[in-house]
Amino acid sequence: MAVVVDKFKVKELMAKKKIKNQSELAKMLGISKNQLSNILSNKYRPIKSNIEELSNFLGVSPLEIIKEEDKK
Repeated sequence: MAVVVDKFKVKELMAKKKIKNQSELAKMLGISKNQLSNILSNKYRPIKSNIEELSNFLGVSPLEIIKEEDKK
């Protein structure tokens, strides 16, 4: 089992905050679009601080934006 960011939940929260796209979210977080893309991609395990920063910014608990996924 691997912990990954639930990108659908993040997109839902972005819509609620009227954040148009990942570029805008990355700019607001002070990170590159590439770094945000890596956090949201299931290729890499996000580090705890990235999950916390993203969830704090979106106003939710870190547990709300992560999910467990079977590695194949």
